[in-house]
Amino acid sequence: MEVKIEGRQVEIGDELRERINKIFDNLDQRFGPLTHARISVERHAHNNEQRASAKTVVNVAGKTLSSTKESATVIGAVNEALEILTQELLSHTERSKKDHR
Repeated sequence: MEVKIEGRQVEIGDELRERINKIFDNLDQRFGPLTHARISVERHAHNNEQRASAKTVVNVAGKTLSSTKESATVIGAVNEALEILTQELLSHTERSKKDHR
């Protein structure tokens, strides 16, 4: 699986990069095979308040799933976006199993 991690106006540290890679590896083992995964993290100011957003995109067999989440911190946005993506993958897997019955 190819994983692309990009930061816009935010530096993605080694610890966060390793955590993201580990989560994507777990998702690949659990719901795989995932062919491509991308996460984009951005920090921006909104009404004089610093916010962070994370957008994830994953390609699975015949489908592209994505999630976007905004939070006050980069870690919070990443965690919430990956949690939503996990729920999307779970729903996709359950629907696929139903369709094949």
